[in-house]
Amino acid sequence: MAKDTQQDGNGQKHKMSVRLAVRIFCVAGLLCCLAWLLKYAVDIRRNQRQTEDIQQEYVTTQEAPDTVEQTAPPETTPEPEPEPNLFAGREYPDLSEFEVPEREIDLAGLRETNPDIYAWLYVPDTNVDYPVLQREGDADYYLTHDLEGAESAAGSIFTQYYNSKDWTDNHTVIYGHNMKNKSMFATLHNYEDSQFFDEHRYFYVYTPEYTLVYQVFAAYRSSNTHLLLNYNMGDHDSFQQYLDSVLSQDGIGVNIDRDIQVDADDHIVTLSTCLGGYAQNRYLVQGKLAAVGKTAVTEEAENGGSVTGTAEAGADR
Repeated sequence: MAKDTQQDGNGQKHKMSVRLAVRIFCVAGLLCCLAWLLKYAVDIRRNQRQTEDIQQEYVTTQEAPDTVEQTAPPETTPEPEPEPNLFAGREYPDLSEFEVPEREIDLAGLRETNPDIYAWLYVPDTNVDYPVLQREGDADYYLTHDLEGAESAAGSIFTQYYNSKDWTDNHTVIYGHNMKNKSMFATLHNYEDSQFFDEHRYFYVYTPEYTLVYQVFAAYRSSNTHLLLNYNMGDHDSFQQYLDSVLSQDGIGVNIDRDIQVDADDHIVTLSTCLGGYAQNRYLVQGKLAAVGKTAVTEEAENGGSVTGTAEAGADR
């Protein structure tokens, strides 16, 4: 009997030890979750503050001037340099055919804060209004780092080093997180609505020398297959096959404008973000290069400083 009582006591002690260990484990897990949530909230707030600060300091949206003032040209005008062959000799309309938001982006100032910043992306009527970054030698660095290089759950808007920084690749992919607070690329999901898709057909990339206009032709859910590493985008026929597969899609949530001619001679930009709850999928918004225009700074420099003011401004077409 005494032996049975001792065994029962030992059993009770063992159960209590197990319960205590489970409680400690649960408390530790809860504390870890709380710490992660706190860091997540801090990252989000820091990211919002950074975005607000750079938009206020480095971005100027200009009103259209009544006239463009011109001064007399200098007595001797240097011979203009040949136009750079940026897009393999393909001619694109200038900005006069499009109602382009005229914005001055101080990319030189931004690059002083972070030399990985090389362009600015703007998608009207979304929250996408961010600098574009790229880290040489580390494809996914800005997946987990903010504009200042600090670790962040929100990351940054970025391209991988598989793409050039001059936008001449036939396919450029820009990445951004699908954040719950609607920052970064979350509002690209607006394009799931067919009416929004129909009414918002352009996005814009601003570089130090050019403003690039992209016409949206597709928005859809896709697998998370790496577009640049799993398709031979550099081969004309392979790239055409890829585009044909995009344009042939159909189904719920797929918005494709098949009236827009898209072929392997075009320059495509894909905006890529996550799908909540679907780790194996991505949401893509794709546009083709539709127009190219020099920035006011570039035009002024080429004209020997003879042009003042800005080009005609406008809203999203």
